[in-house]
Parts: sequence; C-alpha cells; structure tokens
Amino acid sequence: MDEMRAIAEMLDEPPTRTAEDEGRRRLRAEIAHPGRATGRAPGRAGGPARVRFGWPVKAGLGVVAAGAAAAVAIAATGSGTPESPGGPGGTRAAPVDLGKQAVLAAAENAAQQETGKYFYIHYTDGQSYVVPAGTGSYAIAGARSETFIAAGLESGGKVTFYGREPGPRLWTPQDEALWKKAGSPPKLKVWSSDKWLTFDMAKKPPWTPSGTDTHSEWLGDYTIEGLQNLPADPQRLAKRLLDEKNFPEAGRVWEAGAPVTEQITREQFMAGTKIRAVGWRLGGLPIPPKVRAALMKALMAEPGVRAVGATTDPLGREGVALASGDRTVEVTGEFGTPPENQGTYGSREEIVFDKATGDVLAMQNVLTKPGGPYKDREPGFIIDYQAVPDMGWSDTVPAPPEKLS
Repeated sequence: MDEMRAIAEMLDEPPTRTAEDEGRRRLRAEIAHPGRATGRAPGRAGGPARVRFGWPVKAGLGVVAAGAAAAVAIAATGSGTPESPGGPGGTRAAPVDLGKQAVLAAAENAAQQETGKYFYIHYTDGQSYVVPAGTGSYAIAGARSETFIAAGLESGGKVTFYGREPGPRLWTPQDEALWKKAGSPPKLKVWSSDKWLTFDMAKKPPWTPSGTDTHSEWLGDYTIEGLQNLPADPQRLAKRLLDEKNFPEAGRVWEAGAPVTEQITREQFMAGTKIRAVGWRLGGLPIPPKVRAALMKALMAEPGVRAVGATTDPLGREGVALASGDRTVEVTGEFGTPPENQGTYGSREEIVFDKATGDVLAMQNVLTKPGGPYKDREPGFIIDYQAVPDMGWSDTVPAPPEKLS
C-alpha cells in the first residue's frame, strides 16, 4: 500500500541496593499506575525539568536518562509545524491524511494478532549524546538499559523481571567512522544534565533477574479479566481511559506552575501525557488485540495528537507514528552546561507503530530544529527513546534474548 510507505553508567559508582530496590518499585508503580509517579510540569522554575514520554524510568537498574533535561525552558510552537525532513531516525515528510490512513491500517493489523498463555515484553531505552572530537563530532546512544518481562496469564501466574545495562552504541555508520577516526576511544566522556559522565564502549553485561511479582503487584488497578473486558470501541475506550479525570496528577502538576502563555500549551501537555499513558498500556500490559487497535484509534482522535506518517524507530525499523506538538527547548548555563552545549532547539514526541502488526515499536523524542547540544545534527535525529525490540504472546515460558538491542 502506498500510504504505508507514506543509570549505573550515569553514576560515578554503581547504584546502591537501596537505589535498585527503589527503582524496581518505581518501575512497577508506573506500569500499574501510568503517569502518577513521575508527572512533572515542563519548564518549571527552580531546577531541571523535562517532559519525558514512554516507559517507566528504572532508577534501580541505573537508568535515569536525563540527557537534555538541564536548564530547559519550553515554549509551545504549535502543532501546525511542517513535517521535518528525513534524518538518522525520526519522521519523514508525509501528508497528515496519509499518516492517518497508515496508522489506521496498522491498527487494523493489530486487531488480528493471536494471544497465548504468556505475555512478554522486551524494551530498551537510551539518551543521545554528541561527542566532540577534533576529527569530527559523532553521536552515541548512551545511558542504555534493557528490561525483559515474562508474565504467566493464567490464575496464579508469576511475572518475572530481568535487566541489563549495556554500554553505548554509535548511531550510524558515519558516527562509527568518526569514532574510529578519533582513535576508537574505549571510554567516552559526555555532558548530561548537570554533570560529566563516562561511558564504557565495551560494556556488554548479561541479563540479571530483578524480581518476581504477582498479577496484582504487576497490574495495579487492573486484572487480567478486566483487561480482557475493556471495550473495543474507540469512543468508549477514550472515555474510560483517556478522559482528563484519569490523569489527576498531570492536572495538578500543570496547575502548580506551567503558565500557558510562556510554556507548552495545556493541550500539548495533556496530549503528551496521553501518548505516554497509551505507550505504557500498549507496551507493558497484555491488552487484547482488538482493544489495542481501538486504543490506537482513540489516541489518534485526541486533541493535540496528530498522525505524522512514515517513521524510522531507534532500532532502524520502519513504522508509522502519532505525535504531540512541536516545542522549543532552551538549554542555558544555569546548571553548569558548557557553552558549546547551550542554545535552543526544537523537538517533538512520537509513538511509533509497526505498520504490519500494529505493535508499539518505540516512544521517541525527535529533533525538528537543530540547535544547542544538537546544533550539528539533522532534523529527525532521535534525542532519547524507549524502544520495544519484541513483544507478544506465547504458549511457552518466554526467555530474554541474548543479543543486545
């Protein structure tokens, strides 16, 4: 069809056991109660702030990918910004009507999937850093973490978590060539938020079991039966899951200090909150295929959410995306950011779907206007991401893959 083409490393020392336990608690709390544990106003005064959409931050696994969080002021540029040209990842130009057709086609494919006795999800996240070098700067995906969840869906079934934190990877063959030209340094020092970090290029750790939950601990407000009985009608589903009353924490955060005239608009803020919530549910819960399809359609109809057509995810896979409005981010020196990383850039949040299966491929923050720490990157460059290498149902106990994503 033509329309279908249309943080251990972030610390100087490993996290403490207390931090690991707290991170796992936050991970499970966010899966069970999307948005309640991490809601924050964008561009708030008094310290680093950031709008991050996607799967839960796993501090206990050493992953708090702050990235460009330091000293940002976010100003809405409106959702009517033209589509950005292609780049290393991110969205290519596509008329909105074709974008909607592509997402609708993906949703129809999602409805046809088969289920099984077990549900599994493998996801990975990371933050982009531009490494300066006399021979030419190059980009890496650092602060990476991988999580694998295997859940037995029958009564009394257990939910097992695994985690690992690999070293950074170079984004493109060009980045790899420039890294080699710089002498293939085994360790890379980069600025992140309010501190310098050092990444080990050779780090390739094994999977580590990180705990087991019951269904109630994993699902929180939901049950397996409750998920099975969710309506497959987009309007009914939107009223039940996407009404603003379902996001009281986001509303309180907004009212606490995000002036509409100076920051991202309320519509854009809530659109981002809903994109994140849908990402958590579709990417972390065993929602039936027909309900998954309805939730994709419901999200596309929400104010401030738009279809943007053909997209490439952080793992190089082609997909179709829904996005929140563009916004401008100003990085200042308030928290010690080096002058060469200061400046203003534009970005937007996207949720990417596999056009053949309707699966969630990724949540990603994509550069739309180069500047600041990304002044030498092209529009479409992925600033940070949470990707899903694999997810689905099985009749046998799922096991985490050996290959790093």
